[in-house]
Parts: sequence; C-alpha cells; structure tokens
Amino acid sequence: MDFLVTGGTDGVGRAITRHALAHGHRVMAVGHTAEKGDAWLAEAAEAGAADRAVFFRADLRLVTENTRTLDAVRRWTGQVDRLVLCAQRYQTRIGHTAEGLERNFALSYLSRFLLSFGLLPQLRAAGAPLVVNVCGTGTPVGRLRWNDLQFTSGGRGFQALMQAARATDLLGVAFAAHPTTGGLPFVLYNPDVVRTNLQREIDQPWRMLAAVTLALRGKPVEEGVRPLLRLLADPPTAALTAFRAAQEIDLQGSRYARSYRPADAQRLLEETNRLLVRLGHPELGAR
Repeated sequence: MDFLVTGGTDGVGRAITRHALAHGHRVMAVGHTAEKGDAWLAEAAEAGAADRAVFFRADLRLVTENTRTLDAVRRWTGQVDRLVLCAQRYQTRIGHTAEGLERNFALSYLSRFLLSFGLLPQLRAAGAPLVVNVCGTGTPVGRLRWNDLQFTSGGRGFQALMQAARATDLLGVAFAAHPTTGGLPFVLYNPDVVRTNLQREIDQPWRMLAAVTLALRGKPVEEGVRPLLRLLADPPTAALTAFRAAQEIDLQGSRYARSYRPADAQRLLEETNRLLVRLGHPELGAR
C-alpha cells in the first residue's frame, strides 16, 4: 500500500511510518525539518527500505505549501491507500502565518482539510482507502469563534488552540457527510496521553501542566500507537468513527454530541470555502 503521513518523522507519525516500511509498504513522510527528514531517510536505508521511502519538506501552516505537497503526492503515486494526518504544533500564544491565518487553525485544521479533500481522486483509486486524523478527539472542550476564526481582534492563545481541536473533529463530520467523498472511511484518533514533544512550544502554565500529565499518565509512543496500527490494518467501514486509544467514542452520546454537530460542521466547511476564495485559492475548496 501507499502511505502518506504528515508529521511522519516525529512522534506518532514516525512510529506509523516505521511500521509501514517494516511491513513492505511505500511511504511518503511530510515534515517541517530537513534534519529530521534526513535522519528518517537514513533509518529507512538501514532497514533496507530506501526504495520505498520518500521525504517531502513542507510548512503545512501555509496554504501554498499544502498546494506543493498535493502536487508532490500526485507525482509520487496515483493512489493513496492510507492518509494519516499527524502534523501538529501546539501554540498557546496568538500568532499568525504569513498568509494571515491563526497558526493552530492553519496547521491543525486547514492543512488537514486541504489534504483530505485535495487527495480524493488518489484515495478513490485505492482499493480500500482510509483517512486518519490524529487529534484530541473525545475531549469535550473547544468552541468555534465564528465572528473571528483567525483571532484577528485578540483573544487568548489557549482558546485558539482549543478552537483548532474542535475544528478537526468537525472536519471529520463534514468529510463523512460531503457528497463527493462517497462514504470513504474517516477516523478521528486520539492516542490519549503519549510522550511526545508537542508541548515544546506552549507557554506556562500549560507547559508545566503538560509535563506533570506526561509524567503521571504518559505512555510510550509505541504503546499509544498500537490501536491505531490495528485500525490501519483493518479499517472501519463506517464513514466516520472516533477513538480514544482503543475505546470507540459514541459520537451521539450525551457527553460528546455537541462536539460533532452536523450543522457546525457544515457551517465551518462553508466558512473554509469562503476563506480559500479570499486567499485566492477557490479551487481548493470542497463543493
């Protein structure tokens, strides 16, 4: 199979790419850091998988870089059997990209929107494709700031981080319901608390809280990724499922239903299409 894994040279993404290469699959890993990419390629070569490993460097916070990535994937393969979206950098200070987008929204949500909808032809070409969004699903916090999704008028960084987390859940709902996807399986997957370095860029007191949580509850990445590896090998057939580690989340249950409202998902999709028009990329929308 052909795997495309964003954030594929670090943390959960790296564990997935290593496992995929070890099982004979072809893998393109997308990452932000050339040094990590070089190390990943060297590791693949040592394992005898150099001919099946491709690294593509991109800053997925930028729409233009997502466009480059889409073009690179299309040159690399005519089908994507597994699209695994792991690229993540937690930011608890408000900041904006060169394109004017709030950084958490740009990476955690918009990039995943662009790649999942943008690669639909390649996904459909696969025999039994699967999209996996590695995120914080099953955490009933985070609200959409509908009047200012990009936090241009101020606000707290933690609110922006949590908004992006909610948006990633709604992406799954919108993708599953969209007429162009044809019920192609989309999985929201929360590995629960795993020992990665995602907390490296968050400010206090959140960094201290993250450090304490990791010390008390953190699992090694290899343990946290095991349920996901099983899903990748034997995908669900439903259009949308969500898991926290091995536990499936009831999307309609009283605790979580508000996080997955179809009306909110549709509204966010429409707002995203309008945003892409404003950025000069209407062709990247989902219509």
